[in-house]
Amino acid sequence: MQHVEVVSIAGCALWTARQGNGPALVCCHGGPGLWDYLEPVAAMVDDLATVYRYDQRSCGRSTGGPPHDVATAVADLDALREQWGLSQWIVLGHSWGATLALAYGLAHPARLRALIYLCGTGVDASWHAEYRANRAALLSPDEQRQLTDLRTCLATAQEAEFDAVERAYCELAWSTDIADRAHARELVRQLFVDGLHVNFQVNELLGNDTGRFTQQSTLPEQLATLRVPTLVIHGERDPRPARVARQLAESIPTASYVELPHIGHLPWLEQPDLLRGALRPFLERLS
Repeated sequence: MQHVEVVSIAGCALWTARQGNGPALVCCHGGPGLWDYLEPVAAMVDDLATVYRYDQRSCGRSTGGPPHDVATAVADLDALREQWGLSQWIVLGHSWGATLALAYGLAHPARLRALIYLCGTGVDASWHAEYRANRAALLSPDEQRQLTDLRTCLATAQEAEFDAVERAYCELAWSTDIADRAHARELVRQLFVDGLHVNFQVNELLGNDTGRFTQQSTLPEQLATLRVPTLVIHGERDPRPARVARQLAESIPTASYVELPHIGHLPWLEQPDLLRGALRPFLERLS
């Protein structure tokens, strides 16, 4: 059973949910600009941890305004920790949320009990070109034309038409995150929450600042000093190349790397047992 609470912090009110028992673990969703979709992941481990989830600033059911940058996202996350009276917690992030989890750990290592980096994009900027090529290869020429047309329509559609165009665009774009192409669209529909929309402005602004964060000249040295237990998990068939996740794991002295076979970017939707089998032993070793 989950407890839902709206938490007011500086400049925003964040929708949050809590479930389970044990050491604190917070889940950071991806996007940027999306909403929490990690309840199935929380359910895998909520007998081992008290799992917190939230919608990030200006996203989903949360309010708030700029700045939309990595530093503010880290500050929001730490404000939640303080609000809940937690001295330390395990931070799990998926996709962009994995970058947020990493940034949090580097900013507040004493408050990080462990880091779980799920299907992230590493700190090598070259992943962008490889990702775009991999995604294009998964779409037929007709689907690529559809995606272009839908992206154009997003700029002019309004109200109910916008809702329909946004849903169609996201369903097609996100379908490339599923390795099982026969069931891709069916599975990604599970990410949608009625009434919630992508914040494309946050996606652009925070995405740009994420690039600045990952390209810091001092980042390799910072990673080498991170001494908390770290688990890096990546899907073998994620269009975001697995090599960048492996490289990140190799840069953190205390990190272990798990690659999930025949899985894309959303392992809890495709093969939840494989993800559960990676998460639970790691958490059990922390106790």
